[in-house]
Amino acid sequence: ARFAMASVASRSVFRRLGRVGSRCTSSWSSVPTPVTYGTPTSTGTPEFDAVSEAATRIVVPDVAAHLRRHGYAVVDGALDGLIPGPKGSPPETLAETLRRELLSLASTPGVMQPNSTVLVQPGGHQHRLEKRNVLEAEMHVLDTSVLASVPALRAVAEDRSCLTLLNVMLPSTSSQQLHHQVTKVQRNTGDGGCFPLHFDADPGVDARRITMLTYLNPTWRHGDGGELVLFPFPMEAPVSITPKMGRVVLFAAQNMLHRVTPSSMENRLCFTQWFFAKEKSALESDAERNDDAYEDDAGESLKSESNDDEDSNISGSSDSVSRKFSKAAWSQARELCRPHLRKHFSKVVFATRWAESIVESHPPSDARVSALSTHHLEVTRIMRALAGKFPEGVKLVAHVAENGTREQKDRLGVKWL
Repeated sequence: ARFAMASVASRSVFRRLGRVGSRCTSSWSSVPTPVTYGTPTSTGTPEFDAVSEAATRIVVPDVAAHLRRHGYAVVDGALDGLIPGPKGSPPETLAETLRRELLSLASTPGVMQPNSTVLVQPGGHQHRLEKRNVLEAEMHVLDTSVLASVPALRAVAEDRSCLTLLNVMLPSTSSQQLHHQVTKVQRNTGDGGCFPLHFDADPGVDARRITMLTYLNPTWRHGDGGELVLFPFPMEAPVSITPKMGRVVLFAAQNMLHRVTPSSMENRLCFTQWFFAKEKSALESDAERNDDAYEDDAGESLKSESNDDEDSNISGSSDSVSRKFSKAAWSQARELCRPHLRKHFSKVVFATRWAESIVESHPPSDARVSALSTHHLEVTRIMRALAGKFPEGVKLVAHVAENGTREQKDRLGVKWL
């Protein structure tokens, strides 16, 4: 009875949290680690020098601080430096060069392939879930003759300046220092091409720590779609970022929920750089036991010391939060905000948006039906488990996400990297 009452009481909180923003892991192929050390082929070229110089304008102390505190950072103007244009052409910006080369790759037969995710069902049955109108290629698997035709993109893939600067400016243990990088180029052909809500990395699968996106769309206008939407829950409402020319966005690969909205542009161009740690995160030991956290009757659950009046009064002024919620409630809230549980909590909070994004991103197929079915089952299971084990924490996070001060949000202990 206690569990049933907690579950019913928490459902309205989950629903309300899902409205705060109204104001499947991404695909990853199994490929060898790219060559990390040695002298890159593009060293000494104008393109390599321009990419290295741009890195010093992207990874600066303020950007690193914002990435660490908020889980993301946006940089404009870093790719405005001039480099020689094609023979007989005037100099062009690095962003213009990268766009021209990406369009060349997109027109080369066999280079770009549809983005897809392989869903593995119990018993080993697999479904391939293909995105609508999204084509991409990983730079380190391209033939050398193809790479030679795109020297600036090759320099992006080979230059380690951003990786080195991130290591300098983001304190970490030796095992979590960034070790290597992978670059993927992408063309969205429009007609609704988009990505569903997802996290880029699963700590149980790979050691990606930071995602860096660079957009190359000089004619983008409001109404074209294709915005990147970040969900830095519970610290901020969703953040919509336009894919304008030369814009660079960095965010926490493992812990920042995000999506791309449907695009109507014929050529929405970007490339992604993923920066990997040498070893998987220490938090993964927590992530690996998240199944145990969802057993409704297993383990010790945290007990709330708040009374019924405190339970029902969660919309008062933010300066009275300490009086409304007990120490046990804060303990539950901090546990919910640890990375391995916050991911699952976010899936419940944004359950409707998540399902809608799956439909928007994939054409009708058995794989899409399977993905939606899995999503709804997971949401039901997570909601029941969190409502039963952390009822006061759910309400407290809801209150702080909607009405809390920055100091109260910081008290939740959210970490991005």
